[in-house]
Amino acid sequence: MKKILVIRFSSLGDVILTSPTVLNLKIAFPDSNITFLTKERFSEVVQRFPGVDRVVTIANNATGRQLLRVLFELENSRFDTIVDLHGSLRSWFARKTISATHRVVYEKRRLERFLSIGRKRLASESPHTIDLYNGCVTQLGARAVANRPVMMLTGEDHRVPKQFDPGEEPYIVIAPGAAHPVKQWPLERFVETAQTLSADSNRKIVWALTEADAAVIGGESAVADQVKLINCPIPYLGAIIERADVLVANDSGIAHLGSAVGTPVVALFGPTHPTLGFSPRGMNDRIVQVDERCRPCSRHGKRSCHRDQRYCFTQITPSTVAETVQAVAESSGRSRAFFVDRDGTIIKEKHFLADPDGVEFEEGAVEALRLIGEMGYKIVILSNQSGVARGKLDIAQVEQVNARLLEMLIGEGVEVDGLYYCPHHRDGVRRHYAIACDCRKPAAGMPEEAARQLGIDLRRSVVVGDKLADLNLGRVIGARSFLVKTGYGAEQFRMLRGSEKEMACENLLAVVKKVELTGLQ
Repeated sequence: MKKILVIRFSSLGDVILTSPTVLNLKIAFPDSNITFLTKERFSEVVQRFPGVDRVVTIANNATGRQLLRVLFELENSRFDTIVDLHGSLRSWFARKTISATHRVVYEKRRLERFLSIGRKRLASESPHTIDLYNGCVTQLGARAVANRPVMMLTGEDHRVPKQFDPGEEPYIVIAPGAAHPVKQWPLERFVETAQTLSADSNRKIVWALTEADAAVIGGESAVADQVKLINCPIPYLGAIIERADVLVANDSGIAHLGSAVGTPVVALFGPTHPTLGFSPRGMNDRIVQVDERCRPCSRHGKRSCHRDQRYCFTQITPSTVAETVQAVAESSGRSRAFFVDRDGTIIKEKHFLADPDGVEFEEGAVEALRLIGEMGYKIVILSNQSGVARGKLDIAQVEQVNARLLEMLIGEGVEVDGLYYCPHHRDGVRRHYAIACDCRKPAAGMPEEAARQLGIDLRRSVVVGDKLADLNLGRVIGARSFLVKTGYGAEQFRMLRGSEKEMACENLLAVVKKVELTGLQ
């Protein structure tokens, strides 16, 4: 599969939710060239999706003729596959106009969503839209390992202009906007929440505002001294949110932007509902809502409330929101970590190592681990041990080898903060372990578990290993990742393309020195 066209025209949040699917396509088909077709105003967002090679846009208010012109130009690209993640009349027309061998469309759940409105039949558990998008990946016979939004901001994004720069001290971002007024928690309640957080927290408040909302709260003395960013461009806003301890937002595209840059989100849901599949999906995200009998009253929050007040919102109090924000801020990890592969990176690769006496360090590995500790990073070892599922060794043998490794490292003055391994493989012969799990790299199960237990911020961390699975794991969790040429690394290096080769180093020590030299955060 060489050329893939992904289609999603709008809106901001829905476009961001396609990012894991694009990454899954690139991981499954690493030699492919992925083109993303969207509206002009989302181009800067899509360009920051890992896996996208080219972005093609239509005008924000494109006519049928303008759309047709773009489609005719795309026809010359000779796509192998079209992935329709919109499921609209316009995207149907696009995929029918452009030639391709394979076409897949995401399952939109129209009937199920319709039956959820007004609780005609509210499902107790419903698939998230990301999972529905990822269904297109499985339709193509591939594994979907990424299931959280992810954007990789550029160095230029982080050079925030002075008029938007909130400074270095800890802060909370409040974004009270929404695509439709009915979806917006009352502004005065955001103001009261900000006042509480400002008084009870050592974090300042940064407002992300439209001009209209800025005009409404401009005269409020409670926010007079707080930072107000008006119409901040999305790339800079992403960088500002990325540095925040928490983002507070409505059910909005900005909430999904927060998830994509790895910041915990506290999202306020009123007329809409998570059962519709569009809730924020970051690892530490929280939803604040009340169980009103008429929720959800519409799919997109456009419909005006028929009751004397919006009880779905008026019953959400500023004190509840402030308490939730404080709890999320205190529980979310800020530590950095090196997630390091075991075999072929720390110790020499010995196919399905079962004998603890066979543990032998790679050259420079011990010195590298010492340096990691001195740099203030936690050391977490992650290892795929499919030999268990394949019947080559058992759990006891894996743990004996791990125990010997830790013992030898302690003898060298190195203390490991965590060690995790995955014994699964879907093609295994041992029934209990022959599953498609969420922990086998490049899936995020192991680093996410480590993040919960050890208070780690995945976005500020580094992944190192001797296989493409390790590089892809970094992409999935939004961390920096490097390939070492020890173990299987030299062989895997030949599979890298273009700028990917800059992610390769001779060994673990070379990676650590590069991180130290460049000051990666």
